[in-house]
Amino acid sequence: MATSTRKPVALVTGGGSGIGRATAVRFAELGYSCVVADIDEQSAKETLGMLQTPGIAVQVDITIATSVEAMVTAAVQRFGRIDCAFNGAGILGASARIVESPEDAFDRVMDVNAKGVWLCLKYEIAQMLQQEPVVSDPARWADKPDVCRFRGVRGSIVNASSLAGLLPSTWLSPYGASKWAVLGITKTAAVEYASEGIRVNAVCPGLTATPMRDQLVEQSPPDFQDRVDPKSYPAGRLAAPEEVAEAVTWLCSDACPFTTGEHLKISGGL
Repeated sequence: MATSTRKPVALVTGGGSGIGRATAVRFAELGYSCVVADIDEQSAKETLGMLQTPGIAVQVDITIATSVEAMVTAAVQRFGRIDCAFNGAGILGASARIVESPEDAFDRVMDVNAKGVWLCLKYEIAQMLQQEPVVSDPARWADKPDVCRFRGVRGSIVNASSLAGLLPSTWLSPYGASKWAVLGITKTAAVEYASEGIRVNAVCPGLTATPMRDQLVEQSPPDFQDRVDPKSYPAGRLAAPEEVAEAVTWLCSDACPFTTGEHLKISGGL
């Protein structure tokens, strides 16, 4: 086990916009070196330009194993390890009821949102298993009982689910199914690797002021518009991407060393 004063490293997929971009920016503000990954390399480079810490932009297609593996390899070649990862890349898909939904649309959404998270976990965890556990502040835990002592982590991962992964998602069955799947994958990974110093959690944001929310508003049928109205939330507004980013970085931090296999709902009281 090691203690380290080096700059920790965060990997963010979907880092070219929305919640992913806000999360990369927040990690950098907290002193992390950042790997900003996105299928749109130019948008990843734009995010990279917003950061005040060392980083790299990586083009990745999370539905392709070799592309995901190359992303992780690029991160390790540049920074030596991956301390935290936010698997934020995802797509919405078209709005339609089940009967009117094309099969290929379901396959595409599941391929990106569910398989893509699974592939990211596969290669991120494989790398983390090779890493020495790190205790960032051993004195803080020195007098705790052994059962409670924070022994260090090899890595911490947060996956992007959604409020749609907790509630029925009318007109968006492929998206809802994919986000329920993310929660199952998250809990399974957490149980499989908890004893090896790797934590895996998820966030479940409600409506958030991102390009994906704009797409949802544009393509939603009239009888769905109330669902995408900020007034439908008790807080009376959308979440800001930065608010979700705060939750992601908290789950990755030393503040919750016993938290794994959990999901955090961020929905303004809904």
